[in-house]
Amino acid sequence: MLAKVMSGRTRGFALVTYVALLDVPRPVVECLARLLDASRRRLRTSKGSRALGPFRQAVLVLRWFRERGRALPDP
Repeated sequence: MLAKVMSGRTRGFALVTYVALLDVPRPVVECLARLLDASRRRLRTSKGSRALGPFRQAVLVLRWFRERGRALPDP
């Protein structure tokens, strides 16, 4: 994975921009994003109430699972 981190300060808060490549096929991310979107519609979540859209949330979730999987010991 390739990562680039930049930071800055705005109004006393530290901001971090993170750019990375995730080694997951795009169709997998798009499928998960569609599932997340369908779930939001089923729950009647209003638009704009989430910090991330379905695609970016899917990327975040898949990255979390990839990192967590690496931390597990081999059987």
